[in-house]
Amino acid sequence: MSQGESGRQIVDGRFELEVRLGGGGMGTVWRARDLVLHRSVAIKEVRPPDAGLAEYDPEGARLLRERVLREARALARIEHPNVVTIHHIVDGGPGTYPWIVMELVNGGSLADRLGRGPMTPVEAARTGREVLSALRAAHAVGIEHRDVKPANVLLRTNGRPVLTDFGIAAVRESTALTATGSLIGTPDYMAPERVSGDSGGPESDLWSLAMMLYVAVENHHPLRRGTTLATLAAVLQEQVPPPSKAGPLTDLLTRLLVRDPAARPSAETVDRMLAEIIEGHGSPSPYRPAPPAAGPPGFGAPAFPVPQDA
Repeated sequence: MSQGESGRQIVDGRFELEVRLGGGGMGTVWRARDLVLHRSVAIKEVRPPDAGLAEYDPEGARLLRERVLREARALARIEHPNVVTIHHIVDGGPGTYPWIVMELVNGGSLADRLGRGPMTPVEAARTGREVLSALRAAHAVGIEHRDVKPANVLLRTNGRPVLTDFGIAAVRESTALTATGSLIGTPDYMAPERVSGDSGGPESDLWSLAMMLYVAVENHHPLRRGTTLATLAAVLQEQVPPPSKAGPLTDLLTRLLVRDPAARPSAETVDRMLAEIIEGHGSPSPYRPAPPAAGPPGFGAPAFPVPQDA
């Protein structure tokens, strides 16, 4: 990054940083001006949560950089209306972390939308189906998101959701814990298997999607507690209270929010169920899960009681 006239911060001699849009342990996102194409973009420098990683673990820092670049390049090949478009990757070479230049989505986030009140089940189903479509496109090229939550779903001005921040997937997998043992990010939307230390798979993203839809219709998070440790314990051990406002989404949430990843329906089944809700067919018949599989305590059982036939 260089300093232009009047102290302007310019990345790669081309992207002028204007306004900080957000950030956290994974880096900072800015609105920037592309001085070549004369358009506004979002630009993010992906950094590990431990600033000293390059000093105490140079090999880890090198592998992290390579993984971020690999996933960013894979995502750049995805042309999907619900996946944020990557325009450019700034790679300063060994010893640096990349900047990822993306489209600027101007409609706020799903978190902003939910701050104004809950969604109806059908509205949530529409949003969920489009986010699911984005996840399926990423899963098809071997990328799991690992951080599906309302803040990472941006909204275009026409309301269409766009999934972003895939770069965190690389950081999360490469450095699950910081040097001090602190968890990266919040555990609110993480699947139990990921909280317990398993890397998970595409089905773990489906848990996160279901929890996001639960929050969207209920207007509160059922497992969020006063501290990170308490929330982690709740995700691992406590049942999710049955939703009271989910209507036709109830059965889908029931089927996805189970602790055994293998018991969750496939992405294709989830898409079909969401389509039925959107088309007004209502909820499919109540689901009874298979007997719990052997595994760690709390796994293989539904996260909240399953409806039974009358």
